[in-house]
Amino acid sequence: MDERQTLLQQKLQALKEQICIPVSELTAEAWVTKEPVPYTDRMQGRHIMPKTGDSWGELWDCAWFHFTGQAPDHVKGKKLVFRIDLSGEGCIFEETGTPVRGITNVASDFARYLGMPGKRIVPFTDCAAGGDRADFWLEAGCNDLFGKYCDNGTILNMEIAVCRDDARDLYYDLLVLLNFAQHTDDETRREEVLCCCEKAFDTLDEVYSAASAAESREITAAELARKNEGNAFHITALGHAHMDLAWLWPIRETKRKCGRTFSTLNALMDRYPDYHFGASQPQQLVWIQENYPGLFDKIKQRYREGRFELQGGFWVECDTNVTGGESLVRQLVYGKRYFREEFGYEQEMLWLPDVFGYSAQIPQLMKKAGLKYFMTIKMSWSRVNKIPHHTCKWQAIDGSEVLAHMPPEGTYNSPGNPWAVLTSYRNFADKDVSDETLMLFGIGDGGGGPGPEHLEVLKREKDFLGLPRVDQGFAVDFFRRIEKNMDRYST
Repeated sequence: MDERQTLLQQKLQALKEQICIPVSELTAEAWVTKEPVPYTDRMQGRHIMPKTGDSWGELWDCAWFHFTGQAPDHVKGKKLVFRIDLSGEGCIFEETGTPVRGITNVASDFARYLGMPGKRIVPFTDCAAGGDRADFWLEAGCNDLFGKYCDNGTILNMEIAVCRDDARDLYYDLLVLLNFAQHTDDETRREEVLCCCEKAFDTLDEVYSAASAAESREITAAELARKNEGNAFHITALGHAHMDLAWLWPIRETKRKCGRTFSTLNALMDRYPDYHFGASQPQQLVWIQENYPGLFDKIKQRYREGRFELQGGFWVECDTNVTGGESLVRQLVYGKRYFREEFGYEQEMLWLPDVFGYSAQIPQLMKKAGLKYFMTIKMSWSRVNKIPHHTCKWQAIDGSEVLAHMPPEGTYNSPGNPWAVLTSYRNFADKDVSDETLMLFGIGDGGGGPGPEHLEVLKREKDFLGLPRVDQGFAVDFFRRIEKNMDRYST
């Protein structure tokens, strides 16, 4: 990145800091325990009255936080949010005991080039009446997404803030444009976009007033409105939260991660009508069904709306080499049965993004189970054998064939930004026989899924000059489309 682009990135960061302006502190009391307790028993354990800057727990400690506060009168008519960072994970609950929104701090081993993993901003009210009172409960874990102990469990933020949508919208406009300029190979388009960004920043006044922000956004909106001029390549983007059931944390924490992740996706679907999300492991849904029945009902409603995709085939994303054929058959029987009995859905895909090795008998078992489509990521990570295709036919030892696809970005944690779109296009090895790929976006491994930043950038690059077309949709629909060219794919 040259000096010109570095300066623009610095200006972008300064604009980001104008989006949320704190106006008052929240007051907290908490009940700390070593193991999770249900919502109904939330006032058990060691009682504390922590303030910002205090440490509230040790690694793997749990707590129920009760937050209260009041917005000042002078923010009447403004949009308000909560900004909360407990140096760990958490989830806000309704009075019914149903999780409604997950949070997490930003400190983790998640690769930064794939985006920042933190979720710290929670909506409060779109239009303050003046003196608005806050009162809510949050279940917390003193660990980050990857099971790390961060900042000694210190409370970094618990506040009410004004959210400036004008600054926020302009920020995402410029984020997409600058990311595109940094990664495009088209020098003409790069220059056009950089000139647009410079003009937009020059238009902003020193106090980032609403009038100057609106004028700047007219400049960026005009650039983002330039269409991709018939670029035939098409990327299907699908929200994902690849979440290991057992890895760097106790199983009890996986169950709570499910509540955080699925409540967040449900809340974001209210704000982003294009948002489509897929879940692949029945075991996760069973945990939600058992622990958060109200949330499970909401997920079923999202499925009925046609926005929640049931992936899978197997009961969990299981190892396929150490285990035997009988175990794999059992995975298929139980996995398919669950989707059929709970959702009335007959599974067509085997979704296996992240296992260390793939048994050669999988296509044979898939065919016998009525599965036609296979999706994975991990094969592309091999340092020894480079798989020559991203879309192909996978043939078992007995000759059984299924249609297979590896998203060419090479990750199930895509940031969904122009870099990700261009990487998908450039890496795709089968442009001679197909013009479609999948992209799986969101924070995974430790869960959390997509945040507003993923959905904001995807909204802006849906049809943008210099990028392939990007639409949110289901993987099974993608497979059904490319299946029409089955005879053209290599085996």
